[in-house]
Amino acid sequence: MDENSGDIDWLRLSKAERVPLTKDLYHAVSGVADANDVTILELIDKAFIGLPAVGTDYASNFRRGNISAAKALLMHRWLEENHFDLAQKFASDLFQTNPKSAWDRFVDTNAIVGRLRVFHLKSESGLIERDDEVSEIDDVIRLTQRFCFKLTTDLRGAALAFQKYDGRWHKLPLGADTRNLKGNVADSPELLPRNKLGNPIGLRENDDAGNHEFVVLVSDNRTLPTDMKKLARLEPSSAKFELHRIGVKFVT
Repeated sequence: MDENSGDIDWLRLSKAERVPLTKDLYHAVSGVADANDVTILELIDKAFIGLPAVGTDYASNFRRGNISAAKALLMHRWLEENHFDLAQKFASDLFQTNPKSAWDRFVDTNAIVGRLRVFHLKSESGLIERDDEVSEIDDVIRLTQRFCFKLTTDLRGAALAFQKYDGRWHKLPLGADTRNLKGNVADSPELLPRNKLGNPIGLRENDDAGNHEFVVLVSDNRTLPTDMKKLARLEPSSAKFELHRIGVKFVT
């Protein structure tokens, strides 16, 4: 999880600084719950899915600003992603810029189409099978079919990938393991992701059929942030980067 939500660094605030902001966050939670005809505790449980259910006193503690920084961050991020417009209505200081909309605008403004391709992988070792029948595939991939990306670019440096499905963006690790979001672009064309030996790592979509969108951002700045909201602030005049986009349909 990223440490920041919006411009608030929840994890580094002192308790005295956090309490009034948490009260504002509760006001947004209360307003969103009312608008969706659910209780505050029901809304909290939706935001904290995967965590133990909160107790009946949690809402009272939340109203007084007495919840952990980690859960305040989780709730803030969940509201941004799921109910931004409503949350902004009830707590405008906490919800100033929709990070998803900013990222979508950034993608639409900067996207390059045609230089990011998809390769079908058959070998479990990750190597592309050298066969005349194996070619680049851009439009349709079967669920569970292994693939990787081939990027053609003049830039050398770090690369980040993101996947959009059902209106939501997700980070897609390009490093040698899933803990590393950034991949390395040292050649062109470059296969991504790759392991430490330089062989492509197979990706696959197992469950979600339908239209997906992938983008790969490459920059000569290896300290590139990984947060979408921060990336959306990049300006071509001040940062050397390319944003490559491809649409793929997964079928059964």
